[in-house]
Amino acid sequence: MLIPISYPLNRATPLYPGTEPLTITPTKSFEGGDAEEKSLIAVSSHAGTHIDLPRHFCPGGGSVSALLAPEAIFEPAQCIEVPKEGEEPIRIRDLLPQLDKIRCARALFIRTGSGRLRESDPDTYAREHPWVHPEVPDFLCKENPALRLFGIDTISIATPSQPEEGMNVHREFLCRSPHIFVLEDVDLSYDRLLEGGWTLRVYPVIFDDLEGVPVVALAEFG
Repeated sequence: MLIPISYPLNRATPLYPGTEPLTITPTKSFEGGDAEEKSLIAVSSHAGTHIDLPRHFCPGGGSVSALLAPEAIFEPAQCIEVPKEGEEPIRIRDLLPQLDKIRCARALFIRTGSGRLRESDPDTYAREHPWVHPEVPDFLCKENPALRLFGIDTISIATPSQPEEGMNVHREFLCRSPHIFVLEDVDLSYDRLLEGGWTLRVYPVIFDDLEGVPVVALAEFG
């Protein structure tokens, strides 16, 4: 059984402040006298459900084509619930009750509940959301050295009101050795994701020398 956990990417997609919106420009059209219709699509590498690679914040860090595969598989994946509202940070103390899941995950997801605002209040979803404190990545690595991906149901692990903390937490995940990929703006609304280990399949929309890329992400249950 496959469950999509990535959002469709369109011109209404909420974006982290400062991210360029998706644009679609017709290059050929029936109305213009052409025999076919074609469009030019321009999209930020950090729009919608996307994965951050080390080069995003680490000089000399690896890119999509260097570190990912056209189909990247992470298993087991675990999703834990850490309810947060507004711009509350996720701290180590929030994770302590979930150590069993954290210690056995190759990919770890946190469901804050922020995703419910994505359609009903996209501006709040993009600007005032839970974020990850820079103390968290090192804690996760000490508890689980095998962790390779961290995902969340917020538009970013950083929040616009805390830019320094946001840069630091990205660097703590991406610039360590081995690095931990960051998957942001993930749909974690399916309760089955919380039930136990599953397989994460990630398909980069563009497979090239990029510091980040929108992805199709699927949760697979045996």
